[in-house]
Amino acid sequence: MVPSANDTSLAGVRAFLFDLDGTVTRDGRVPASSLAAMELLQSAGILTLAVTGRPAGWCDLIARWWPVDAVIGENGAFCFAREANGHIARDWYCDRSDARRQQLAALADGSLALTDNLAPAADNDWRACDVAVDFAEEVSGASLDDAERVRAHFEQGGAVAKTSSIHVNAWFGDHDKKTTACRVLTARFGLAADRLAEQVAYIGDAPNDEPMFAAFPISFGVAGVRRFLPQMTAHPAEIARGDEAQGFAEIAGRLLAARKAPR
Repeated sequence: MVPSANDTSLAGVRAFLFDLDGTVTRDGRVPASSLAAMELLQSAGILTLAVTGRPAGWCDLIARWWPVDAVIGENGAFCFAREANGHIARDWYCDRSDARRQQLAALADGSLALTDNLAPAADNDWRACDVAVDFAEEVSGASLDDAERVRAHFEQGGAVAKTSSIHVNAWFGDHDKKTTACRVLTARFGLAADRLAEQVAYIGDAPNDEPMFAAFPISFGVAGVRRFLPQMTAHPAEIARGDEAQGFAEIAGRLLAARKAPR
């Protein structure tokens, strides 16, 4: 029987995976409530893995300083995991060649002419494998339709592209959030591949979370995911009442309550 996002199934969750922007953030910042929830989850014996489109430079710091067991970044390009000795192990799943980076840069430059109010993402200098075009982080006025035109432009150029709540990310390769998450959960953390559906929960907020919503039946969206649903084919099993960090804390609280409840 395939589990769903109900309180009974939550008791069996061994790993909680979550997006960052628009999911653990509030108004572009990470509140103490999100970090506290991660710490409580770890203390309860639940693996915490951030799964984000953010760049390698940011993810290195997150893996070192946040209460997480690992960070999967740039939409599955790599995993930075904390080992028992406190050191960070780095596994790469992407093409980091200069030739690919130049191809992506050329496609990104071309995409900026598609519509007004687009810009190169401010965090591109810290990216190792992909490129991001900003439509809603440090610019305003662009629509989701504009973002979809940017995504289509990258795909026409042979790249993989996904839309987040703030950026369009593009890369070359067959990795995404789902493929890397499944690899990391089994190879590094020892979860059985045939039990991931019942032992893993995920929460996100945007179209680039679709592979995770499709892969993990115990999936959640924060309230803000509703605005993206018309552009998505895979939806979360349940949508939290709260948006952004409030929704994240809501679902983390349910996981913790289920963990403590008598079986």
